[in-house]
Amino acid sequence: MFYKRSESFRYTFGAPPEIKLKLIDSTGNLTIYCLLLDISPKGAKIFSEKELKVAEEIVGLKFVLNHETITADAKIVWRQQYEEGWLYGVDFERNPVKELLISTEIRELKEVELH
Repeated sequence: MFYKRSESFRYTFGAPPEIKLKLIDSTGNLTIYCLLLDISPKGAKIFSEKELKVAEEIVGLKFVLNHETITADAKIVWRQQYEEGWLYGVDFERNPVKELLISTEIRELKEVELH
């Protein structure tokens, strides 16, 4: 995929949207709601009141950036305690089609902001 050099790869939300996060672990599936703080084609920063383990859990994320509902599997790569919860960095599983979709949705969000 070709990126314009002046184009930002990460989008930070003014009012973070709520997203679904599905934990896939040995006990089964658990769905919790989180806030999507920022996103790029390869990962995101989320906030949750629930403490999760780094690198041990694969999570499924479901969210809407602009128009399309996006479902992505991700790995938690870092966490930081923050006020009444936790900040997490997640890396999406590599998928060029999803990366292109996220890039397109980010571009559309930025265009809406400018107008």
